[in-house]
This record gives sequence, structure tokens and C-alpha cells, in this order.
Amino acid sequence: MPNIKCGVEECQYWDNMICTADSIEVRSSGDRRVRTSEDTACHSFRPRKS
Repeated sequence: MPNIKCGVEECQYWDNMICTADSIEVRSSGDRRVRTSEDTACHSFRPRKS
């Protein structure tokens, strides 16, 4: 998988600005038509374990 940049330090797949998940899933973040990246959400997010 290519390097995917991620700035979500709270995700268990985050490793120094790189997503280490085997795969990712991105969906629209609401009922509206997606027009910008702000209208999307990463559904692969998993909280980092303490």
C-alpha cells in the first residue's frame, strides 16, 4: 500500500504522520453531496490504546 499521510495522532494506525492500516475506508461524513475533503471521514479510525 502506498504511504498515506495522517495527522490523527489518537489513531492506533498513526505512526509519525503515516497511516499503517492494512486498508482504509473513507466515506461521506453526512447526507450532503461530497464536494471537498471536509465532507469526508475516515471510517478506518481506531482509538489508540492507552
